[in-house]
Amino acid sequence: MKKILLVCTGNTCRSSMAKGIFEDLIKKEGRNDEIAIDSAGISVYYSEGANPNAILAAREMGIDISSHISKQVDEYHIANSDLVLTMTTGQKEILKARYSGYAFKIFTLKEFEGDSKTWDIADPFGGSLDIYKRTAKEIKDAITNLINNKKI
Repeated sequence: MKKILLVCTGNTCRSSMAKGIFEDLIKKEGRNDEIAIDSAGISVYYSEGANPNAILAAREMGIDISSHISKQVDEYHIANSDLVLTMTTGQKEILKARYSGYAFKIFTLKEFEGDSKTWDIADPFGGSLDIYKRTAKEIKDAITNLINNKKI
């Protein structure tokens, strides 16, 4: 089984939505027994649920992330993942510096997808529900491209 780790800053917005979206898409493809998805954050000081707007944006896509609990990424997560996908170049560089022995498997989501002019997905934290919906759509589009292009 291929293990994919999705990483953002606090693991309450982007990576929590990305995990739910990714799991939904691979389930619809009938591949949920081939791919395991997890998520974590680079700056999680205490565990908390997904951001309320992230929950609502995902719910509008038919995805329930209401039981998500944030967690701090650590070497165990990186070592036990086949692929680590961050939401920004900055996050990618932080992980590569912290876990240099695993740099070969750390990319931004949009970099790995390969069909984008920018590799960063902006943080919606503090934004309106509409901003979260746009972010969720951007994430879904990138993951859909990964699946359709057989990169996953």
